[in-house]
Amino acid sequence: MAEAFLLIIRWLHTIAAVAWVGGAIFYLVVVRPTLRSGEPSPFTARFAGAEFGQLVNLSMWTLVLTGGVLALDALSLESGTVAYFSVLTTKMALAGWMFFIVQTRRGQRAQSQGRATLLRRLAHTLGHINMTVALGIAVFVISDILRFLVQRSLET
Repeated sequence: MAEAFLLIIRWLHTIAAVAWVGGAIFYLVVVRPTLRSGEPSPFTARFAGAEFGQLVNLSMWTLVLTGGVLALDALSLESGTVAYFSVLTTKMALAGWMFFIVQTRRGQRAQSQGRATLLRRLAHTLGHINMTVALGIAVFVISDILRFLVQRSLET
């Protein structure tokens, strides 16, 4: 029963990551150029942004909850070595940066008329959709490294 539960958790974690990063790539390659062309109405632009924002929110919460379960499970096994923990920490830091980008961008929109703080200016410089896509791809690569470390520990 525990294995079936973990399989469902892994599946949800993967689907949430693919939805967020794939959605960001789609937004970057298709939606943003279309919106910049000026053809869609302002209503359509707001609608597209709101819908993508809902996908990102759902993905973020799913990743946090399922990632916590998966991390606890992995670290409790023999594969939970120092190397695994180090790589997992890097993955979590990059994912945290992605979460920070999303939350800061929302704060910028809500506070667009106020003076931007240093933290918000830094996030704006480092935190656009391009950075989200790059970080998401890096997180996927790191996930493969984690899988390799688990496989290697099972073989020894």
